[in-house]
Amino acid sequence: MNHALRAIGVGIISISIAGCAASLQITNTQRSTIEQRLLVKSLERALSGLNITPLQSKTVAIDFYGLTSDADFAKEFFIAWLQSQQVRVASEPQKAQLHLKVFAQVLGVDKGGAFVGIPALSVPVVSATVPELALFKSETHQGGAEIQVYTVDRGTGKFVDKSALGSGQASYNQYTILILIHFTRSDLDEKKIDEKK
Repeated sequence: MNHALRAIGVGIISISIAGCAASLQITNTQRSTIEQRLLVKSLERALSGLNITPLQSKTVAIDFYGLTSDADFAKEFFIAWLQSQQVRVASEPQKAQLHLKVFAQVLGVDKGGAFVGIPALSVPVVSATVPELALFKSETHQGGAEIQVYTVDRGTGKFVDKSALGSGQASYNQYTILILIHFTRSDLDEKKIDEKK
């Protein structure tokens, strides 16, 4: 009997150790996947509002400016988008015909929410937590991008043109009504409109 208990104890410890070794860690990225999708979709929509017809078949050099750490990604996304619109991007700036100064005046995600009900409460005496009871709860995520392009002649340094402001937004919102009804509204999966302007 003693051997049987010992064997069961060793088995439980072995399973526990194996379970610990096989556990997964979830990596926390700087931006959630929803935020990343909101930023990309907002950027796509902002770029679709730019008129780049005067730049087509030209060779350009690009300086890109943004107020957040997302500007590096936005620059590469903008370059790839320009190239898809038959604009040549110079690998050596001195060989470009035009110099583009691109400003990402807005590039980010705003969060908000509302709650009507009883929030989750901790009861210290019995070490228990009373769950949240929501009559209405909303969590809103709004992505936004605003892009403007200033064009300068590379040879003379003279100002050529300033684009209209390209603006794009995307939203992802979650709602809970009367505790049980939960739904999401988003415009992330709307069909992409590919327009060459």
